[in-house]
Amino acid sequence: MTSPATTVPADRPATIPLWINGLSIVIALILAFQCFSGYFEPSLAFGDFSLDRVANREAMSKLAGRNLVMLVLTLLALMSSTPLYLAGTFLMHFLREAQDLFIVPYHLGFTTPKGMAVFCVLLFMFVIPEFVALKTLRKIARG
Repeated sequence: MTSPATTVPADRPATIPLWINGLSIVIALILAFQCFSGYFEPSLAFGDFSLDRVANREAMSKLAGRNLVMLVLTLLALMSSTPLYLAGTFLMHFLREAQDLFIVPYHLGFTTPKGMAVFCVLLFMFVIPEFVALKTLRKIARG
């Protein structure tokens, strides 16, 4: 037997849980900030970062562009309230954060307090909630 929250009659759209919409909005705000800082002021998001080299400017522009695309997809999914579409964006966010879960602490040093703090924040505030949201949205989409 399924719970009423996951059963969706054919004549009305699925109801997305508030916590999933809230997490999507938080992710969208982070993407917007990273996009802005990547294009205009990388030191806001990435600390002591120099745009003196062409390679650095190119890398920041590519990162900002990636974040802009992810932001647009997230906002479109939020506006559509389509569980499967929103699940697709959560898969995208989950894969990005799962990668960052290891990349950022690797450069900070996994055994340093800062490296472990970043690892724990990414794991508990993003990776695990995104995975749970993905599973929940897929369940809602299946009806």
